[in-house]
Amino acid sequence: MKQLTLIVFLAIAVPFSMASKNKDKPTLLVGFYGGINFTQPTAITSHHVNTSLFGNPTYYGKEYNSTGSNIGNQFGFVMFYPAFGNLHVGLLPSYSGYKYTYKTQQNWNETSGATLLNTTEHTQKLRYFEIPAVVRYYIGTAKVKPYVEGIISYGLLLNANKTADTEYTRTNGSYSSVVQNTSLKSDYSNSYIKSKFDIGFGGGISYDFNQIIIMLGASYTQGLHHINNEKNRYANDLFVGSTYDVQDNLNLNAIKVNLSLVFPINKITKRSEVECNYFRKSRKK
Repeated sequence: MKQLTLIVFLAIAVPFSMASKNKDKPTLLVGFYGGINFTQPTAITSHHVNTSLFGNPTYYGKEYNSTGSNIGNQFGFVMFYPAFGNLHVGLLPSYSGYKYTYKTQQNWNETSGATLLNTTEHTQKLRYFEIPAVVRYYIGTAKVKPYVEGIISYGLLLNANKTADTEYTRTNGSYSSVVQNTSLKSDYSNSYIKSKFDIGFGGGISYDFNQIIIMLGASYTQGLHHINNEKNRYANDLFVGSTYDVQDNLNLNAIKVNLSLVFPINKITKRSEVECNYFRKSRKK
């Protein structure tokens, strides 16, 4: 907890200390943002509980849902410092929620000749406190400006949970019927490591309304390592013992779309006036 407090303090204090050194130029842009994300897990190595012997039972492996169905969200604060003209550096601390889902199937053969197909949908939801460091470049000097950016981000896992919904279908000859449905939900935090690091890129557009700047942007971030805790892969008896499944080693990638409201802290003129339009051209002498 002390480390998290220190990180938040530095995230706020450092840009302000940089901005205070030169009052003859725009100092800082601050605000808040929110949006949605689409999670794209990438399996590095595959893992399972049982090994099929003599074709009984049969395993079909994991089938991951498409990126568009794994919808999460994020919200946080904007802090940017104009380092060199249209080149800005900043921090975007946020609380981010990610979701991904995959399906598994197991087909068990009964001694009577019937088969029992177990189909399970595994849904994981993770919540991180993230600190993306961003280098952003605005193109042009008009009120409407596109921008491009590079991102490197640190994330601290706050919590995670998993839901497993299973449908049991029994087939005897040509007749099939659903005989049971079960649902399990539990904390799943110990299945993940606490920290994650991402890199990414993005772009967007901003519009300057003098006293407020509205930005709409999108970015793609890619995990630099797998997020799973290998030591605890088989530690969750509730899911391992009931669904006969453990997670693959996964990289967590995401597409993010954000809407930002930013308020410029403006340079002070010689007349002690506050310049509200951050992107306004320098006054002529």
